[in-house]
Amino acid sequence: MSNLSTDDSIYIKIQDWLSEYASTNSSKQKKRLMNLIVVAMMPVVKKIANSIARRAEDPVEDLIQAGSIGLVKAIERYNPDLCPKFRIYAGYLIVGEMQHYMRDKVAMIKVPREILELAMRIKNFVKDLSDEEIDAMTSEKVAEALDVPVQKVQTAIDVDRRKKVTSLDELINIDGNKTSIGDLTPAYDYQEYSEQKDRQMEIDEIIKNLPVELKEIVELFYYEDMKQTEIAEKLDLNQMMVSRRLKKAFNYMYSIIKKHDME
Repeated sequence: MSNLSTDDSIYIKIQDWLSEYASTNSSKQKKRLMNLIVVAMMPVVKKIANSIARRAEDPVEDLIQAGSIGLVKAIERYNPDLCPKFRIYAGYLIVGEMQHYMRDKVAMIKVPREILELAMRIKNFVKDLSDEEIDAMTSEKVAEALDVPVQKVQTAIDVDRRKKVTSLDELINIDGNKTSIGDLTPAYDYQEYSEQKDRQMEIDEIIKNLPVELKEIVELFYYEDMKQTEIAEKLDLNQMMVSRRLKKAFNYMYSIIKKHDME
């Protein structure tokens, strides 16, 4: 019996698909393989987006879209000789695109000087507090201590968070590997959003044409970002059955790609 977790087995499949992506000269097959890898990697994109959104209070959907562009770039540029684990390499570019999106968004927002000054006052106020006091601190308490409206305090805190998230010197940690965003952030082009929408439509079409028993599993995995244990509970199945169906679904999608490539 294999000791690999289901997640590990999926990543092994992704590495195989990436090898075929690099070796094929068929643009159609490359496109279909990319879509398959995007479906399998989407939980990673969503996990990173939710992590950043909790700090920056930005729409998760926008970050997922930006991260998806990073994932596509990772697929196109991946070199296993330089980074054996695609998940690590993709993570860098996914985070980089999200950071770029956040930085560009902040650049478009003109923050009043009084808000910037208030953000500095808040930072100076908080740095003198103990850890226990910080944990108990609320926007209302800060507003009362500094004698300013609560709404302004919340705005200043949000601005400061956005600035921190967009720092290109910030170190990130993906699977134990640390690097700065500035070293890994790719060039950004908003034209890619339209390409992303086209790709999403193709992925939707692929999933829609899966057999019923496989379609539901993939929809919960890809669209709802549900873990296998959660899918098992929702569908009243055991986790092993979910794992097998998910693998079967990916194999089914891959067989369609191979079939179309031979036509």
